[in-house]
Amino acid sequence: MKESLNPIVPFICVNYGTYTETVKYIENVIGLKFGQRALIIVIDNTPDEFDFNKLLEYKEENHLEDAVLKIIRDENRGYFQGLNVGVKYARSLNNDSGYYVVGNNDIIFEDDFIKYILDYQLDSDTLIICPDVITTEGSHENPHVLRKMGFLRKLKYQVYYSNYFIAKILSTLKSTERRFKRYDSQKKNIHMGIGALYILTPNFFKHFDFLWEDVFLYGEEAILAGQVGSVNGKILYDPSFVCYHNESSTTSKIEPASKYKIVQQSYKVYKKYL
Repeated sequence: MKESLNPIVPFICVNYGTYTETVKYIENVIGLKFGQRALIIVIDNTPDEFDFNKLLEYKEENHLEDAVLKIIRDENRGYFQGLNVGVKYARSLNNDSGYYVVGNNDIIFEDDFIKYILDYQLDSDTLIICPDVITTEGSHENPHVLRKMGFLRKLKYQVYYSNYFIAKILSTLKSTERRFKRYDSQKKNIHMGIGALYILTPNFFKHFDFLWEDVFLYGEEAILAGQVGSVNGKILYDPSFVCYHNESSTTSKIEPASKYKIVQQSYKVYKKYL
């Protein structure tokens, strides 16, 4: 892929019935330092066309060209599947930096995010960069998983995903409070980054055209770890990159038993990468 003199950094997100969050995402990226170097690609896979039409209306009202904001309508085939639609479109333009920012639409980036990408000194084996992702409560979601799981933890997962009623019992036995993670200032290689946001580096595209699409939903972190590991690549946590996760996930709207079934099916696929 030929690199342009003024590289463009694609910011790719998926919209699923969360138009308001997507508009916040768009306006934040446009307003970043070096925001003119960003190409925002929104994949709308909402079942009806309400959000898609609203996004097109927003784009027209704000006089945003395709070089700034591209809205693509696609059927809902999954999270990474949606992101790959955006990756495919960006790669077809042949004018990018080789760095792709991919993830949720409920993300707000700190002002220097693009600047750090444009100035980045990349190691030859780093395929993925994971930013410091901060929740609304101030918890830091990265580094998500430092190393591969041990036998006992894998056994717990196996029991949990064996049966919905067993999972309910186990869930009631453990604390309902979310684990608060403090800031980690040390840049380091990790096993998995949180699925809310990744930076795909030029090294990623030396080995792959797209993200692996092994699951519909849930377990994407493990799938990506397996993909990177298949070529002995590295996933790097770098706290220089900072963003905020508003956690307005549409998955919270899924009925618990249905959600468990989806996760259970995904677990059968991704468990080998844990």
